[in-house]
Amino acid sequence: MITSNFHHKKHYKIQQYSKKILYTSLILTTGFALLEYIGGIISNSLALLGDSFHMFSDVAALGFSLIALIYSAKKPNKHYTFGFVRLEVIAAFLNGLALIIISIYLLYEAIMRLYNPRDIDFKTMLMISTVGLLFNIVITIILTKSNYLSLKKEDNLNIQSALWHFLGDLISSVGIIISSTIIYFTGYIVVDIIMSIIITIILFRGGFKITRSSYIILMEGTTLNTTEIYEKIGEIEGVANIHEFHIWHTDTNETNAAMHILLNEYSINKDYTIVENIKVLLEKKYGIEHCFVALENTSFNKH
Repeated sequence: MITSNFHHKKHYKIQQYSKKILYTSLILTTGFALLEYIGGIISNSLALLGDSFHMFSDVAALGFSLIALIYSAKKPNKHYTFGFVRLEVIAAFLNGLALIIISIYLLYEAIMRLYNPRDIDFKTMLMISTVGLLFNIVITIILTKSNYLSLKKEDNLNIQSALWHFLGDLISSVGIIISSTIIYFTGYIVVDIIMSIIITIILFRGGFKITRSSYIILMEGTTLNTTEIYEKIGEIEGVANIHEFHIWHTDTNETNAAMHILLNEYSINKDYTIVENIKVLLEKKYGIEHCFVALENTSFNKH
């Protein structure tokens, strides 16, 4: 009988600490996103409205991350033998797409307001943006501390991505306060449009990076130099041929490798030594801890 004692990877994560942090962040962020959205409508500030969309994207990111985290704790079953950890990647992909769509919409709105400018309620804009700045400072401090602890306890990248989201929000809040102050003293409403475009660029850049990274994982791709890895394995003594060679990322933490190997000659002791040499190379030099190597012999295996 095969037991789980010989299994190298569990394919699930228990992350209670990270779950509490995400719950808290989700509740606080949802409340403030609604406040900014209402404030943006009342004040007619596109920059404030744009930042509220940024905050809603954070709500979506945290929500997706929380759902993925809950499901990633489920153990593999007969239908999902790799478990549900990859839901974290799907969540990131959807969040990245949302950021891109929102940024395109905000750019459209900014262009329209260049032709049809609107009066802006300075007091409401400044009040909401100041509250936003204080909120983002507090939540960033909380997540910075939580990020350090989660790295030590659970190594959860959702907490790290949330932290970077709020650092972006912090910058946006500072920008809105600056633009509202300039509008107050100069009356140049176009500053609000310029600031909204800057926020749009931040949104698009973040969305593109998230979408690209998650797309690579979902397509079972890799950012590693596979040509170099292939050549290094081929230099190992005893290896005659490498085929069915695959390297892919299963999530943001793990990279897998699989390959079929033909040897110059076969013996039980040498076979296992060569396999071990391949695994050590992949782990030490490229950080690939999960590797499947199938030895094939043309005397027995049809090619």
